Amino acid sequence: MLKWLSRTLILGVFLCLVILVNTGCSVLGINAKAFSGGTTVTWLVRTDVNINPWEYKAVDEFEATHPNIHIKLVLVPSGANFDQKLVTMQVGWEPADVFSTWGNNSWADEVYRNFAADLTPYIKASNFSFNGMNQQLLDQYSVNGHVYAIPFATGGSYTYYNVDMFKKANLPMPPTNWDDPNWTWDTMLKDAQAMTVHGRSLNDRQYGMSDDLWPENANAMLFGGDYFQASTYKDGVVSATTATDPIVEKSVQWKRDLMYKYQIAPLPADASLLNGFLSGKVGMSMTGVWGFWANKPATFHWAVAPLPHFSNDTKDVLFTDPWMMSKDSRHPKEAWTFIQWLCDPAHGAKSYMEASGAVPPWSQLLPEWAENTHKIMPSLSKDQLIQLAQGSLDHGRESINHLAISYGQFDSVISNVLSPVYSTGKVDPATAMKDVQQQLQETIQKVGPVKPLSASH
Repeated sequence: MLKWLSRTLILGVFLCLVILVNTGCSVLGINAKAFSGGTTVTWLVRTDVNINPWEYKAVDEFEATHPNIHIKLVLVPSGANFDQKLVTMQVGWEPADVFSTWGNNSWADEVYRNFAADLTPYIKASNFSFNGMNQQLLDQYSVNGHVYAIPFATGGSYTYYNVDMFKKANLPMPPTNWDDPNWTWDTMLKDAQAMTVHGRSLNDRQYGMSDDLWPENANAMLFGGDYFQASTYKDGVVSATTATDPIVEKSVQWKRDLMYKYQIAPLPADASLLNGFLSGKVGMSMTGVWGFWANKPATFHWAVAPLPHFSNDTKDVLFTDPWMMSKDSRHPKEAWTFIQWLCDPAHGAKSYMEASGAVPPWSQLLPEWAENTHKIMPSLSKDQLIQLAQGSLDHGRESINHLAISYGQFDSVISNVLSPVYSTGKVDPATAMKDVQQQLQETIQKVGPVKPLSASH
């Protein structure tokens, strides 16, 4: 009998573990404690080895000063898994009280589907101050003057460069001023060619640069073009595409030429084997703000520069992450209290900046961000780092994946069609862009009629 009970207990524990792994949460939530006599707020986040430790700490710090509110932390893989979990919770018995855009769906998707609450009444009632917040960042998460999300981190797209490789090639370091007239594509090309080493085994090669920008329209924005209309960034609706615009086609040809004409960038397969910029064999990598924390493990000296000038209208992609509250939250007062704390430049926004290295949306935190970042890349002064961060905001446009309804479907089309252009070098960019144009138009029809956010709220 005891033997049977023992086996049953072991089986039960095993099944519980399976449930935890597949659902991404427990009954009380990750890092949960025994809690009674108060209100539980559910916080849905993505699994991220770099950021999850901060979330555990944030829960402890918040609960220490708000003993009547317990935060149930639910961790789910990003992408489609996150979207599925969010939908399941929103239509089920336990809405995600606080969440962000960690899936394929955008902020616009959550507003359009009535998942995100209008935070304006809570902001007014609590006199929450946006003093120091970049108004541009707040406006992009507002509809008809109503705020549906509050930014807690931002940052643009940059050129991350290997200081040691630049010194070895006797090259001047790139600037931090986005308006420097000498920092052009021609300059970058010459620098990249000087650092490139061909004709050796993969382990002994060196590449001058790598284009790791995302989403795909980031390359078009370098040349002053885009796959999407300006109206999409305002109302969330993808009603037409300009994929066959000569400027967009030029950007695809440019990325292909990096690998096959100039041979200064690794092929996709080689890049994955090299481990990209962290290999120490790539002189420059153009990518998003996540490079600030993704490159921390580097065993060489590295620093950051603006994207070079490709045209008179070169723009970088901004990635502003906001917190949202569920429209169907059963504890909106407590959820709002937690969001205030998360966004507060004296609490959550400050500690997130310290943990991640992301650029803060609050001007009062920029000096501390610069001081912390200077310790990682001492070749740049604090003033240069502030100049770099502010310049990315001044020259940037928020990522389309945050602002377009059903963007995930459009992104899949673009990446799937263009993949062989870059991986084989045998597909003509002009032909590929005609295919992209056609498939994007078909996707617009599949998505169906979509009302502008301003008309639906």
